[in-house]
Amino acid sequence: MGEAFVFPGTEKQKMRYRPYGGESGVQLRSHPDALHPDNRQFQQGIDYMVDGEDGTIYRMARGAIPNWAVHPLYGQERFDHRDYEKISNATYTVYADYDYKIKQVVVDEDRVADASNLMKRLQEKPSISLVVLGDSITMGAEIPDVKFTFAHRFAEQLHSKFSSSEVTLSMKAIGGETSGRGLLRLQEDVIASRPDVVTIGYGMNDQNGDVDRGNSVPPSEFEQHIAAMIEQLRAQTDAAIILITPCLPNPSWHFASRNVAEYADSLRRLAIHFKVALADVQKLWVAELAAGKSNASLLMNNVNHPNEYGHSLYARALAELL
Repeated sequence: MGEAFVFPGTEKQKMRYRPYGGESGVQLRSHPDALHPDNRQFQQGIDYMVDGEDGTIYRMARGAIPNWAVHPLYGQERFDHRDYEKISNATYTVYADYDYKIKQVVVDEDRVADASNLMKRLQEKPSISLVVLGDSITMGAEIPDVKFTFAHRFAEQLHSKFSSSEVTLSMKAIGGETSGRGLLRLQEDVIASRPDVVTIGYGMNDQNGDVDRGNSVPPSEFEQHIAAMIEQLRAQTDAAIILITPCLPNPSWHFASRNVAEYADSLRRLAIHFKVALADVQKLWVAELAAGKSNASLLMNNVNHPNEYGHSLYARALAELL
């Protein structure tokens, strides 16, 4: 699945990596699945142009690529999504295929050790029960094809790594849920199924708030909730536990708090304290933004739900553990 873009007018958009094959090697399409019958292949020089000198790509005014500048949220500051009937970026998002080289990723030694423990637990199992706990992001909200969600991709990664094992994915995520609500249903929805692997993905709804009310769930309480989940899973199961740091919401969204990074920091501390694996999505997300990717190019709803490319960052963080 290729890198995602939305194009406002003819503004240049930064490509995440420098194309290895030059400008001619960059191909744009309309659908995340290149083989989908509705996929449309766009034409360079007619629909878009690539500038290999500065590593950018832009839409041509008379081309067929949708203009994101007409999106109702384009240019809006501190917007409330409830004031708009349609906010999805789906019809404006296009996908780029190109070859590139990336620098070797340096992985933290503690994470390597925790990942090694995860591998040892799963190595000899004839079947692997994967339970994913979390919110709407874990559910894959607004992603039409489940195969592009990070949960499905991770199940495939496990099957590929442990080819002799059957992998069963159990979706136990609820949209709009905070860590506190997840803790309340942990026993019935997760522990009772005796899982082999549990991913815990909270933080996005916990950080929600505004200037007057603060966070929906303060960082200290969030950390206590996740710690309690780990302790209960440790006491009652042999499951390998993976914490997932949340992606970042659009900072212009009314409910996006300024301290969202604190929730990822809490998960990092817990991973070290309990010696559990950590898929640090937020670290990858920050790197994408720092490299010039726009929030709209990562978010399907332009608020807080990753698009297919955003889910690929989640999948990449999980793949690093394997």
